[in-house]
Amino acid sequence: MKRAVALAACACIAWASRGAFAGETGACAPLAGNPTISQFSQSMPARPQRIVVLEFMFAEDVAALDMTPVGVVDPEYYDGWIGYDSARFKGVPVVGTRQEPSLEAIASTKPDLIIGVGYRHAPIFAALDRIAPTVLFQFSPDVQNGKGARTQLEWTRSIFHTIACMTGREQQARDVDAKLDAGLAHDAARLKQAGLTGTHFALLQELGLPDRYWAYTGNSTAAGVARALGVHLWPEKPTREGTVYVTSADFLQRPDVAVLFVTASGADTTVDAKLDSPVWRFTPVRKEGRVTIVEPNIWGFGGPMSALKLGDMITEKLLALPRK
Repeated sequence: MKRAVALAACACIAWASRGAFAGETGACAPLAGNPTISQFSQSMPARPQRIVVLEFMFAEDVAALDMTPVGVVDPEYYDGWIGYDSARFKGVPVVGTRQEPSLEAIASTKPDLIIGVGYRHAPIFAALDRIAPTVLFQFSPDVQNGKGARTQLEWTRSIFHTIACMTGREQQARDVDAKLDAGLAHDAARLKQAGLTGTHFALLQELGLPDRYWAYTGNSTAAGVARALGVHLWPEKPTREGTVYVTSADFLQRPDVAVLFVTASGADTTVDAKLDSPVWRFTPVRKEGRVTIVEPNIWGFGGPMSALKLGDMITEKLLALPRK
């Protein structure tokens, strides 16, 4: 496949938008030095149109930029966990799973760009690169090397801006930025008006394990959204993946923390059905009825549209809870 533009000659690849990593110019810059990227091909197409995406976040990103990929992975799970613009992906060829993409299926789509994630796809980078120019993103900030001060919200927005630059969709990205910022500001105002600024809450993710859940931590996308809303996500300590395991016992000494519980079941699931550990009934938050079920289609590892949806959900759920 012919590669249109050598990387050394390309001045407009990664958009340093919103001052996130490389100043506040809003201009595109070379991929080299972009901390969100773990690997990339030595030549890149000028404005790729035939894009294969190997992770949900990137599928959401290209959809938000009004592009339809030519290959996707796990579309049924995308529909269940993210759901943004799902109709766009109907009929798009499936190229395997996120964990095991099919090289043959990817090649059959004749892509001019492949977008993957380093921690999953680094072992097959060379094979992907032989098919088409490839970019692998680092999924989260590197907490261990002192980059944990940024939340995954800022990180994923930078990934989104980079994809916008690679595809020549900078204006579409600015429009999405404006929509996200306006939505979060509106939700923050609603919470402030209700006297809920400063509220502490935990966002738990069901894992199908007995009384064991993911809690999104202080460097997660949920934490970045919470900060924009003027509320506080617990636990605050950053972790490598932006999550930590918790149990009902962790809430015995946290009477100030409301619980939003993301279930894998339907919206008609009850709190009693999900939080059936004997310890839960002794927690202050459960006694006060300050636990609420969140239906699926809330994904803590998505792009800007998922962040907007997350902000709306957090706002609605906090407004509906009994006041302390």
